[in-house]
Amino acid sequence: MPRTHRWKLVGLLAVTLMPGTVLAQSVATSHTVRDGDTLWDLAKQYRGDAFLWPDIYRMNTAVVEDPHWIYPGEMLALAGADSVPSVPTTDTPEPLAAVTAVPAPAADSTPAADTTRDAAAAPAVADVPQPAPQATLAQLTATDPNGEEQGLFGPKRTQMLQESLRAYTQRDYRPLRRSEFYSSGFLTENQKLPFGKVLGPVLPSQIGSSSPSANALPYSSIAVEAPRGVTYQIGDTLLVAQLGRELRSHGEVVMPTGLIQVVDTVQGRYVAMVVATYGPIRKGQRVLPAEKFTPQGEAHAVPVTEGVRAVFLGGPGRQELKAPQMVVFLDKGRQDGVSPGDLFEIRRTAERLPDGRQLTNDVMATLQIVHVRDRTATARLLNILSPDIAPGTGARQVAKLPS
Repeated sequence: MPRTHRWKLVGLLAVTLMPGTVLAQSVATSHTVRDGDTLWDLAKQYRGDAFLWPDIYRMNTAVVEDPHWIYPGEMLALAGADSVPSVPTTDTPEPLAAVTAVPAPAADSTPAADTTRDAAAAPAVADVPQPAPQATLAQLTATDPNGEEQGLFGPKRTQMLQESLRAYTQRDYRPLRRSEFYSSGFLTENQKLPFGKVLGPVLPSQIGSSSPSANALPYSSIAVEAPRGVTYQIGDTLLVAQLGRELRSHGEVVMPTGLIQVVDTVQGRYVAMVVATYGPIRKGQRVLPAEKFTPQGEAHAVPVTEGVRAVFLGGPGRQELKAPQMVVFLDKGRQDGVSPGDLFEIRRTAERLPDGRQLTNDVMATLQIVHVRDRTATARLLNILSPDIAPGTGARQVAKLPS
């Protein structure tokens, strides 16, 4: 064959096989969460429909506690494991030959030679399975006994969405979740806390990383230095955080970036494994022993009439307009009767403005307490009616978890 025709044949085969190859390589089975990702965006990217985000959440309930919050570094599965091998592990046995039994001749029958000749002339008849009857179009599109209309290619999309949403709507109620408790942060209340320091990622555990911008990924190892006079034990859980701005006289904001667990000691320092990430974990951040999280059961908060009155201090940043799930702080804490799971309302102060307008004492936002200290509390905004909440606005406790 001439060389020109040979290369044309190779090019034709490459073009023919390329789409299947590219398609096989483009199917993703997992996704590492990046900053700004949401289950809505991932469902749109990998499923082609953002409304199928509960399908991804249902496969990752061991990683994602709250579908509204996924954190950079988390590994999410996009497809279930297939346990069926593509090639059979044993050879298919050969089919058995059909054997037709010849009855013994009767006493008054024809001679044996005639019987043998007739048996050889008649072919052996084996039982052949009959094909299943084909379903009609009316049967394919009929309504099932439960009232769900079927499509030509299986259940309708509404049924698939309902099955996906069931994983979220039928979850056990918990007034406060572990991830909310550890990721929301708190105020130092001007106390000198026993902060250690992150020395950086290590790989392997005896070699340090000198890059200040290297981020620690989940289940990776980082080197940690304890403060003077403090020792850590293997198995201790530490909170990794960075310090933010000060809020009036209530101290600095401690914003968590993750949780680590001590696994080894190397030359007087400690090696810890990252078990949760709430933000970038970098060299130079602070560490301190994590508080113990106490589950609040499944009881709902009950209304109270004369609840604790507090003052809204603001959030960790300088964002003027508030948004749902934003972290904020109040000036009342444990010694004032505030507990995790309590509900507060922020209300506008009733007054007449210089331009003649009259402000009424209406609700601006509802928030839930997720962390308490002696004199301050951390909360997350649940419902916002007026986002222009200024520091100094009053808040009142309206519901409390049963003790």
